[in-house]
Amino acid sequence: MRASALYGALLASLSFSTLAAEVETTQVFYSNGQLEYIGSVDSAANQRLFALYEQLAKKPTTLSIRSPGGDINPGMELGAWVHAHKLNVRVMEFCFSSCANYVFPAAVKKIVSNFAMVGYHGGPGGPLKIELDDALTAAQRKAFLEDIEKLRVQNGRREAEFYTTIGVRTDLSTLGQGDQYKPYYDKNPDALGWTYSLDDFTRLGVRDIKVINPPWKPGTASAQTPVVTIPIDVKPAPAP
Repeated sequence: MRASALYGALLASLSFSTLAAEVETTQVFYSNGQLEYIGSVDSAANQRLFALYEQLAKKPTTLSIRSPGGDINPGMELGAWVHAHKLNVRVMEFCFSSCANYVFPAAVKKIVSNFAMVGYHGGPGGPLKIELDDALTAAQRKAFLEDIEKLRVQNGRREAEFYTTIGVRTDLSTLGQGDQYKPYYDKNPDALGWTYSLDDFTRLGVRDIKVINPPWKPGTASAQTPVVTIPIDVKPAPAP
């Protein structure tokens, strides 16, 4: 396997597998005045969504999404489209990984139920831990790791540019990977990722979040995918 393919398998598919299995084919449709996106974020579903939007005489202003995430590039593609069309995003159940990384923060307004989970578990700008086959020679290992690191940095820069465009901090998708948050995961060993409080979302640049019937208590919608709520400092991390 080439390093680029290995990197793609390890990093590009940013999704929670326990949720990804729920919907085999992503569903895209129009209902009750809003666009619906149910399932993993992928290019084919994006194209169906874009085509549907163009076909509608009256353009909807809200995208309702329920997604475990998906590949990095389709995630940024969908987020950029949401931003360009000035759409609101509605999350009634969950929006994880690339959905949370790129789609949720790109919206003008974000509407969430009081139990909705918007969860993160990393991005291309963060650390990447991998294990290579023992059969590889030292030279092969070096070549793999160098190629992977090059791709990681390249995608990390693209992500940083995307975040700058939509006006959020560039460490939105990676902050929870910092060593300072290890105690939170030690206390919650089943946690698959993290989320932020309303105030900390605002500090990160993810503003205009409306909670239906507040307060917001993420986690009650899906006990099988717990996340920890981490606090943040006020200093942005340097761009990759």
